[in-house]
Amino acid sequence: MRITDVRWPAVREIARYILRSEHVVIRGPGWLAETVHKLALDLAEMQPSRTSFPSHELDEDDSRITVYSTSDESIVALCGLNEPPLNAVWLPATVHFGWQAIMTVAEDLLQAGYPGCLGCGGPNTELEWNEKENRLAMKNSAPRDA
Repeated sequence: MRITDVRWPAVREIARYILRSEHVVIRGPGWLAETVHKLALDLAEMQPSRTSFPSHELDEDDSRITVYSTSDESIVALCGLNEPPLNAVWLPATVHFGWQAIMTVAEDLLQAGYPGCLGCGGPNTELEWNEKENRLAMKNSAPRDA
């Protein structure tokens, strides 16, 4: 996914959430387990004081990936074509395309030192995420691939 894609802010927000948050479960197809495990290992290497790492749970619906917070039992983000409620970050994309974009950004951020660095999370990272504004921007944009 290109940085000019209107979905880019959602990809970046999901990647940042996964990297900075504890008690995260990523629910999705079985093939996702290996990449979530690799991400957990990378996080352990880059953030040695961290004690909680993302884990994977199988979701029988292979058309979506859900980022879930076990600390408050809520859906934080959804990658898929069906729009979730506004309290979740929505990445409207197929699961393979969307997850590849999320992982690419997460790996780049982790290598830059996120979340322990200032400014490396990208523009507006210090601002509170506005899902309503982001969805409006996506709906007002041109059609997209994947």
